[in-house]
Amino acid sequence: MNLEELYGRYGENLYRYLLFRLGSPEDAEDVLQETFCRFARYAVRWRLVRNPQAFVFGVARNEVNRFLRRKLSLPAGNPPLFDRACSFSAALAAPAEPSALILVELADRLPEEQKEVIFMKVFDGLTFKEIGSACGISANTAASRYRYALDKLRAALEETR
Repeated sequence: MNLEELYGRYGENLYRYLLFRLGSPEDAEDVLQETFCRFARYAVRWRLVRNPQAFVFGVARNEVNRFLRRKLSLPAGNPPLFDRACSFSAALAAPAEPSALILVELADRLPEEQKEVIFMKVFDGLTFKEIGSACGISANTAASRYRYALDKLRAALEETR
């Protein structure tokens, strides 16, 4: 797959994910560009990639963490960074439906790791195996984070009624 095909297939979803992680359109654009530069360097390895979607999200996630480490002047090797709170509100158009807006606001209160899994599952359609691969966790951990997040959202929604 060449870079143009890759961008056509994943560019919009990656940008939305980066905006979710970073909260800034400018930073998301910068990191998206770095991500595609990284893809260009991986051109030889594309034949070895079994799951392109998991691979591209994993590379984008790594680029976000590199970007945040540079910005915060942290040494490499730290765990995944969530310097700015991941935000569904920043990455999604404001829902017209009031109940959907409440759900987005409640989802923004979840722990960062759970929000990331919810975002990848719901908005990008990744499987738990793909999420696990992209985030460096097992598929079971991804599924657990998803379940816990849904349980918290259900409980929060019940409290609002």
